[in-house]
Amino acid sequence: MSGNAAGITLRSEAPGDETAIHALTDAAFGNEDDESRVVDDLRGSAAWIAELSIVAEDKDGRIVGHCVTSVGELVGEDGTSRPILGLGPISVAPDRQGEGIGGALIRETVDRATAGGWPVIVLLGHATYYPRFGFEPARAIGIEPQRPWSDDHWMALRLPGWTPDLRGTMRYPSAFRID
Repeated sequence: MSGNAAGITLRSEAPGDETAIHALTDAAFGNEDDESRVVDDLRGSAAWIAELSIVAEDKDGRIVGHCVTSVGELVGEDGTSRPILGLGPISVAPDRQGEGIGGALIRETVDRATAGGWPVIVLLGHATYYPRFGFEPARAIGIEPQRPWSDDHWMALRLPGWTPDLRGTMRYPSAFRID
C-alpha cells in the first residue's frame, strides 16, 4: 500500500471490492455496464493480473478510484504472439476528479508493471492526458491497434524491459468485445 497527496491509499483490489468498483466505473464513465462490464469480465479470466487491478481508497475506506491493466497479445507479422499489457478502464469518482487520483493510479501501475518485467503498456485514451506520463503514439514504436484508432488516442509506454523487436498488432482480451 502507498499513499499520496490526494489523501488516498493505493492497494490491490480485494475480494468484496467488486460491487464498489462496478458502481464507481459506471459513475466515472456516466453510463451503465459498458466499461464496468469489461472489468467484471476480465476478473477471473486468463488476462487478469490481480496485482494490476488497483484501487484508490480514501481515509473513510471509500473506493474513489480504480485502474485495471490486463494481458493482451502482440501478434507479429509472422503470426507469433507475445504478451503485453493494456491499461484500462481507469475510473475516478466524479466528486474526486482533478485531485491527482488518476495520476497516482497510473504511476502505481507503471511501477508494478516495471517490477513485473513487462516491456510495454498500451492504451486507447485521451490524447492530452496520457502523454504527461510518458505515453507516446503506439504506431511510432511499431504497435498497431486492433481497430483503426487515431494516433492521438492509441498510445504506448515503453518500460525498461522494452526491446525494439516488439512489433505487431495488439489483440485485446475478449472482455473488451472489440471484434
